[in-house]
Amino acid sequence: MRISPDGLRAAAADAASPAWKVIWEQSCHQGTCDPASAALLPWLASTIAGFAGDQRETPLALAGFIAVDATDADRATYANEIEALRALAADRLSEASNDPAFVDLLQAIRGLEGDELWGKELDHLNDGEIDVRCPECGEETLVELVADDLDITPGLPSELAERLHAEALSAGRGAVAVGLTRLFGQLICPECGASFDIADNLAGVSQP
Repeated sequence: MRISPDGLRAAAADAASPAWKVIWEQSCHQGTCDPASAALLPWLASTIAGFAGDQRETPLALAGFIAVDATDADRATYANEIEALRALAADRLSEASNDPAFVDLLQAIRGLEGDELWGKELDHLNDGEIDVRCPECGEETLVELVADDLDITPGLPSELAERLHAEALSAGRGAVAVGLTRLFGQLICPECGASFDIADNLAGVSQP
């Protein structure tokens, strides 16, 4: 990871600076962040605290990705900064600029809390779809999270699912709340008729 001091200064001075794109590219690639990027967490905490309103949203999304891929040692070293970032994300959540920003913040909070699955996978809600593979026949299916797909039985089978759903409703994000019931619902495989949990499938959990 190579980010120049000038780049960090430019990004800290302006949330819309092109320097942020460079920081993203140097920190994370194809859904995985360089563990060395954890060293940016103190800088991110102080920089984001100096921003206002929706200027905080994208940098907080980056912080979540970095935190979830940090080593246990780095998470311990930067525990105070991670908690400060989590508090900033939680504070912004109810005032997110739109549904995608709300989902990104919700995902960032999960990442900052150390959730290795939903710290990366919640933004399928923004995509509106997700690929799953039937554990019985191996058929791949593109699941629509925003459409009224009769093959999906909506559900909230866990405490986390209920919590995320409640947070979406509390913030007035009805469409996100509906998407969550589908992401945590059950799918009937259109090929073989087997029923399986979409979230467990995403997590790689085998089902009988």
